[in-house]
Amino acid sequence: MKTLLHAILTGLIVVATPLSVFATELVEVRLVDDIDESRGYCLDIAGGRGTDAPLDKGLQAHTCYDYSGSLLEDQSFDLALIEQGQFKIPYFDVCMTASSIESDASIGLAKCEDMDTQSFVLETNGNLVAKANPQLCMTVSSTEKKEGRGATPVHVMRPLSLQLCSDDLKAYQEWSIYSL
Repeated sequence: MKTLLHAILTGLIVVATPLSVFATELVEVRLVDDIDESRGYCLDIAGGRGTDAPLDKGLQAHTCYDYSGSLLEDQSFDLALIEQGQFKIPYFDVCMTASSIESDASIGLAKCEDMDTQSFVLETNGNLVAKANPQLCMTVSSTEKKEGRGATPVHVMRPLSLQLCSDDLKAYQEWSIYSL
């Protein structure tokens, strides 16, 4: 009788849990052109790896981790929220945030809120634009590049910013969604 009561209560708890908790699909946001990194560039929390990533250094373009067979916490975004215009990293409960809605804005992280600096659209052409100013694209630096320490072969990092969308910068501005 005690086991039956426990099973019933457990069943009720599971039924009462929202399905969205179990249905979160995590994805990488990946630059379409690999540029100079055969493993590709993904949006990534700067300054750390996986669960050890610090939130105060913002986002960067970094070697994608999917080559290891899994997506790490600091590169994993909630697909359903991306489709709604919010680029949230669920493990850390933060969202991609532009410092402003102007050209040269840096890309950081902040608590998710309903504000223009956190609203982005991944357009069908691959441009990842600020919703409040769709002429501004998420852009990987074409000139700044840094190599990491510890991985073999080494990981590569490049800064991110909002820049005017341009065919000349397509290799640095065209993004896609990748899942394992």
